[in-house]
Amino acid sequence: MLQEEALDRIAHRLLRRQIRKQLPPELAEHPGMADFLAAVDLAYGEFGEDINRVERILEQSSNELFKANRELKRIAEEKTAEAALTSRRLEEVVSSISEIIIQLDGKGSITYLNTAWEKVTGYPVKSSLHKKLSDFDLSSSACLSLAMLLSQEAESLNEIIQFFTTSGTDKWLQLSLRRQISPQHEHIGYIGTLVDVTSQYQARMELSRLALVVKTTKNSMLIADADGRITWANDAFTKLTGYSLEESLGKVPGRLLQGEKTDPAVRTIINTKLKEKESFQGEIINYSRSGRAYWVELFIEPLFDEDTQHIGFIAVQNEVTERVEAEKKLKAHTRDLERINAELDQFAYVVSHDLKAPLRAINNLSEWIEEDISHLLEGETRDQFKLLRGRVFRMENLINGILQYSRAGRIKAIADQVPVRPLVEEICDALRVQDELSFNLLGDDLFIHTEKIVLQQILQNLISNGIKYNDKKRIAITISWEDKGSHLNFAVTDNGPGIRPEFHEKIFVIFQTLQARDEIESTGVGLAIVKKIIDEKGCNIWVESTMGEGTTFHFTWPKAER
Repeated sequence: MLQEEALDRIAHRLLRRQIRKQLPPELAEHPGMADFLAAVDLAYGEFGEDINRVERILEQSSNELFKANRELKRIAEEKTAEAALTSRRLEEVVSSISEIIIQLDGKGSITYLNTAWEKVTGYPVKSSLHKKLSDFDLSSSACLSLAMLLSQEAESLNEIIQFFTTSGTDKWLQLSLRRQISPQHEHIGYIGTLVDVTSQYQARMELSRLALVVKTTKNSMLIADADGRITWANDAFTKLTGYSLEESLGKVPGRLLQGEKTDPAVRTIINTKLKEKESFQGEIINYSRSGRAYWVELFIEPLFDEDTQHIGFIAVQNEVTERVEAEKKLKAHTRDLERINAELDQFAYVVSHDLKAPLRAINNLSEWIEEDISHLLEGETRDQFKLLRGRVFRMENLINGILQYSRAGRIKAIADQVPVRPLVEEICDALRVQDELSFNLLGDDLFIHTEKIVLQQILQNLISNGIKYNDKKRIAITISWEDKGSHLNFAVTDNGPGIRPEFHEKIFVIFQTLQARDEIESTGVGLAIVKKIIDEKGCNIWVESTMGEGTTFHFTWPKAER
């Protein structure tokens, strides 16, 4: 009875079942058993509550841990995405920069290159990796510097190297490499950059060459600041002026070099140009340190910086004292020559007039005498009177020839555009005085800028000589011209008797004739005038002839005269 009541008071169902099943009856009737069972039941109850509380705590902790794990996963995914984005952006930045980023291992093999490598050198990045930098076409000095770095004789390398690209062109690259050390202080390789400095290097070399030229040139050069004060001068300046660079610094060139004979008008022009920051070019008298006056050809140019701000001037001086003095002498000689030529023209006119007057008187007197005694004159005597007047006529022609020769080449005609073929046709038409005469013209339709009258005089003289001295019944004259670039080659060919070689030069001497003047009337002046004119033009005339077949006179003539 007591046992059932005690069991009913046990709250824990599992404990109650185990007691009914395992507790012997004699123990169940023990007086203290009920209290013991009650104590055990209470302990089971408290334990169950603890278990429930722990389970609730575990469940709550598990939920919080799940939430935390999910949050950590989200954060990890975000950080991974951010890292990937940052890496991609960094790679884009690295790829977009113009500098080559290069990384080498401890043995000098390339482990990393950005895309700038391919743009600059032409070599693909992929095929360049794991190669040594010295495997590429470098200059010998660059290979030596790399070897010193790799042998750890140098901590870093900063040098401009010559690199030959795949296209065969050479580029100048600024190579900067330094040793790369790990956190454990171990040497793991090299990292650095390659920068294309070809344009800057070439500009610097050009400046170096220019500086050398400026330093060694014979022309005096100086640089002044915006206030016109000297900041630099080359050695030629010191040699010309006698002033050293130290003596010249801070001085105004005009005050230092100009003096009493310097033209005030030129000084005013220079000062105005400097104030207006404009160029100047002219000639001026300067003075050296010793007081020697000398002429210089002066060039002044304003200098501006990249922002178009005026920063100074550069002046170049070239001494031209000898030239200026020579020009003065030349002008004086020219004036004297013009005066002498004018006097010579006047003299020639007076002499020809004074010589012709008696000749005309002799001719007239002979005619009057012949008229008065014509009934007494017989054959030989009458011929003598004709011979006398012929000699007078020849003398007058000689005087005219001398006058023409003295003026040949000195009296200038106006140069104009002249068509060659119509000019030659005009001359031939004027000389066509007999039926047994033919002209043949060979040449293109050309225009030349020349003195028409002078060229006409030469051609007319040569053509008329080919007609006058021709011994053939049917006279044939060929006139040809050929374009030789800066000049024309003319040729006048006849079918006459020819000229023996020993006379090819003599015929151009004044008064020289090949036949007696009694056989063919001639002054011997025509070809001399032709030679004088052609020489004055800086051209040439020469003869080719075959005896019995004919003669060709060749001469050159400028296509464009000033």
